[in-house]
Amino acid sequence: MPLSEREKRILDDIEKQLYQEDPAFARGVRRSAPRMDEIRRSKWGIATFLVGFAFLILFFVSGWVIAGVVAFASMVAGIVLVTGALREIAAGQRSTDPGRRDQVAQWLAEWEKRVRQRYKGK
Repeated sequence: MPLSEREKRILDDIEKQLYQEDPAFARGVRRSAPRMDEIRRSKWGIATFLVGFAFLILFFVSGWVIAGVVAFASMVAGIVLVTGALREIAAGQRSTDPGRRDQVAQWLAEWEKRVRQRYKGK
């Protein structure tokens, strides 16, 4: 559930007070790199996907239906793990650096404009 505007203001005030009272502690607490949990989860997701891919090859070689089912299930599970971890990493970076988000949006808009101009002339 998203925070209300009042709750966001309260959290911003608390954060500002923390930076004023103890800037060294605030810098230490601020998360600048992704947490290890997301990195570990993405590694598990990649490994799970690769195991599923191996089962897919086994399915094509042997024709065992159970190998195909295991391949599908593990590949989907791997994708879910990786996308969940990437979403968490992106959410953490978005909250610490809102200017970066604007830069990416501007870059994508400029790229889209160039692509439209390139193919509009053809």
